[in-house]
Amino acid sequence: MSPCGEDWFPMTEQGLLPYPSQVEWHTGSLALSRGLFVVNYLAARSERLESAVERITGQVRRRATAMNDGQPVTLEIDCGEPGQEWPSLGEDESYRLEVTDELVNLRAATEWGVLHGLNTLAQLVTPTGNLPTVLVEDTPRFPWRGLMIDVARHFIGIGVLRRTLDVMACYKLNVLHLHLTDDQAFRLRSRTFPRLASEPSYTSAELAGLVGYAAARGIRVIPELDMPGHSTSWLAAYPEWGNERTEATRRYGVHPGCLDPTSETVYEAIAALLGELDEIFPDRYVHIGGDEVHPAWWSGSESIRAFMRANGLADVVALQAHFNARVTGLVNDLGKVAVGWDEILHPDLTGGVLVQSWRGATARDRVLRQGHDCLVSAGYYLDLCFPADVHYRFDPEADEKALIELEDALTVDPRFEHVGAGMRWTDHWRQKGSSGGSSRGSVIGGEACLWSELVDESVLDARLWSRLPVVAERFWSPAAQRDIEDLYRRFTASLESLRASGLVDVFESSRALLARAGVTDVWMPLVSLLEPVKWYGRLLGEKVLSERLRGTEMPQSRPYDADTPLDRIVDGLLPESFIAREVNELSERVADGDEEAMSVLGDLARSWMLLSARPDCPEELAPLAESLAEVAGIVLDVLQGKTIDESVLQRAGRPHGEYLLAIVPGLSRWLTAPDQ
Repeated sequence: MSPCGEDWFPMTEQGLLPYPSQVEWHTGSLALSRGLFVVNYLAARSERLESAVERITGQVRRRATAMNDGQPVTLEIDCGEPGQEWPSLGEDESYRLEVTDELVNLRAATEWGVLHGLNTLAQLVTPTGNLPTVLVEDTPRFPWRGLMIDVARHFIGIGVLRRTLDVMACYKLNVLHLHLTDDQAFRLRSRTFPRLASEPSYTSAELAGLVGYAAARGIRVIPELDMPGHSTSWLAAYPEWGNERTEATRRYGVHPGCLDPTSETVYEAIAALLGELDEIFPDRYVHIGGDEVHPAWWSGSESIRAFMRANGLADVVALQAHFNARVTGLVNDLGKVAVGWDEILHPDLTGGVLVQSWRGATARDRVLRQGHDCLVSAGYYLDLCFPADVHYRFDPEADEKALIELEDALTVDPRFEHVGAGMRWTDHWRQKGSSGGSSRGSVIGGEACLWSELVDESVLDARLWSRLPVVAERFWSPAAQRDIEDLYRRFTASLESLRASGLVDVFESSRALLARAGVTDVWMPLVSLLEPVKWYGRLLGEKVLSERLRGTEMPQSRPYDADTPLDRIVDGLLPESFIAREVNELSERVADGDEEAMSVLGDLARSWMLLSARPDCPEELAPLAESLAEVAGIVLDVLQGKTIDESVLQRAGRPHGEYLLAIVPGLSRWLTAPDQ
């Protein structure tokens, strides 16, 4: 159900997401009997397979009220070989799924392929309880298809992470990257260094259980200890690991605290912590962070400057490269591969390190030209509250020039006009001379990132699943799969399937958050047209954003910290208003002369005007109700052939505090067209 309480989903029979590599749709269907299957294992059989079959067919059975009576459907599973205990990078994840009018046959070389095929089977079930007859032959485009969740700034409990893994499996994502430490908290209860753990935090047993839960769904779990920067929580507990004193912090932004890269005690501590991770996380990869290292402590320390002179280190960048070399050596000693954010890239970076690119296209290509494999996260930051189509347009392997054009286009997109100047601030990440030359590394996949400054357990589902399934398709499906309108049709159908399966109801999650914030049903027609401001507009606040653009940012003036409650109306909004998208499509039909659309839009506009006359508007929504009424008046004027004052639209399209009236950019294209 949508936030307006209307059953508005386009209920297509092909709500597949990610869309498979090859699909042949046939005439006919296979009726399901209350979601029941008789399962025949034609080859390998294992406890993991049996558990997956029961779990996924159970999701189908939850929708059994819409299904037919009759005989159970035969499901043949032809699995070439059982998988290893833990999934690993580069496994064969392909599968072949055929639905005839008599049975379902699922064939795969490994258990991992069977798991994916089962999830496709669940997606194929129609609202009327049938399976279309179809042949699917599918394989992923990239072997690494991940989600990074920042559990440091806001703790995310094991139960919520398990639910997240359940839904990740539905969309064929296969890596959960846990950002366990940051300035605000250290979420691992270390046996060796017990003072590190913040409250709440995870026990080793809880994390080991999560790893097993993920493996049963074909998902790897990658831990991250962010260092040498973003380490205030380390230094508050063990000040001897730094060369200055610092205190525990709850504020956001880059902190000056850094681990001392000249201290053998620090490397001994890191080795012990990595050893503890090795006991919990069996995966071959471990993330060492490396982003946003503030140079003040290092530059101001005479002992560190002396160390740099003695070791021929020209600057703090070279000093961080020295630190990275020591830490990656410790990782390698455990038989593992280090992963780091793209700031770790340096001519001295040893081979075999996997680099995660987050600072745009040129960072990715510098990584590749230096011979390192790359994970792409630029374009997939879910905390920026971008609409799904923005993430979908960024392809991990697209030409650098095309990606730069996409980045530039965002700064002039009417939806992001309010933060366009701030987004252009990131142009300094584009290093000159980054183009040209041949690539020696490979893009092995990507990760969507959800940084949690403005995300806690309660808002996680609304933030994740309102866009992440779309990113999952970009990581799995062929590059040619690019039709935006088709994507949204399948996406909305997929969200309804997700709800009906009992996993996550994105719209009900949002609605419950809004009700918690005091929004009653009468105000849902307004609230469903709102979105949070984009990019870092909300996190930075207007004052800090303007200071950043002048180069005089004062981090302490940010409006949020880790103790700020996330219980306002803005916290309950979906990052993208699906209803506004429907209104915008309606206005396009009006522009084409569709009289039925004109009537519907006129009725909507009159209902919007009535809202502004109500005396019980929540204070936070009052200016938005007024702007909506002004927009409604303009809509009615244009429908009646009158001229309009475009400045009213311009005012309505600006942020109202932390809110945007999401219908304005789309309606403006019609309302200000030359022929109006």
